Amino acid sequence: MGTDLIAVTDHIKNFSIEKKILGDFFENKISNKTTILLVWHKLIDEKFLNNNPSVRAIVRYGVGFDNIDIEYCKKRNIIVANTPDYGIDEVSDSAISFILFLTRKIGALENLAKIDSEYWIGKDIPLKMKRINQLSLGIIGLGRIGGSIAKKFSSFSKNIGFYDPYISNGYEKVYGIKRYLTLEELLKNSDIVSVNTPLSDETRGMINEDFLNQMKKGSYLINLSRGPIVKNKEEILKKLLSKELEGYGTDVWIDEPPLENDKLYKAWKDNPDLIGRLIVNPHTAYFSEEALLESRSKACFTCLDIINNRYINNRIC
Repeated sequence: MGTDLIAVTDHIKNFSIEKKILGDFFENKISNKTTILLVWHKLIDEKFLNNNPSVRAIVRYGVGFDNIDIEYCKKRNIIVANTPDYGIDEVSDSAISFILFLTRKIGALENLAKIDSEYWIGKDIPLKMKRINQLSLGIIGLGRIGGSIAKKFSSFSKNIGFYDPYISNGYEKVYGIKRYLTLEELLKNSDIVSVNTPLSDETRGMINEDFLNQMKKGSYLINLSRGPIVKNKEEILKKLLSKELEGYGTDVWIDEPPLENDKLYKAWKDNPDLIGRLIVNPHTAYFSEEALLESRSKACFTCLDIINNRYINNRIC
């Protein structure tokens, strides 16, 4: 038991939480004796693991584990676990905030207040806006976060549906929402679409031209999952400029940080027609002081479970 050493691969600079929980098991940097890795963004692939042959377990601070080569870890019998049960309120709160900002035209109205004082005294508002309780929300992926979004949005509208072929029958009754049997059916019937799926071979590139063409005209798209779920950001820009897509809110990008020559990224910064219709956050929907503490603490306790041969709650392989 005393031979295990745990190190953080990236992102974390102050190790006070890790040291407090892990004690003598923690080391300040990776060495040839490191057996357990705490991982944030670092790519953990075959090359990295071959360079660190003593590693026997990997614990991801966050939910997604697409930066870890799971198949190679299986070959090497390396334990992999994640931390999916933190920041659920933060991400679902962010999704609701995006929805409210876009549908209530908060940013667009603020811009009108800046550019023309006549709007203060009754000038016609050139914006399409409906009551939120008349809008329907379609959730793709009814996991922890998708379920939390459904519960919170039900305060605004009862018109909620979901598509998730991996959720057992009956969850629609638990949440009191509609179940769509196909993605196409959800897209066709939803004024707002919230994507809350992990990145996998199945979901990579899911938001493509066909996906966008099947959405209702004038609808809203929210993506708080993973950037590569979008196949081509220029298709989203095209739909925004044609007003077929009324609004897009995203916390993730295919390339993080976005490339300066990225057309959607440049339009977000420069195109006045997209003011209030395009929200871009820097992959921070999970963030709060409480969530960060929860993530780091739970990941550390998972490391202790591994060391002590206890049941590993969120084991991937």
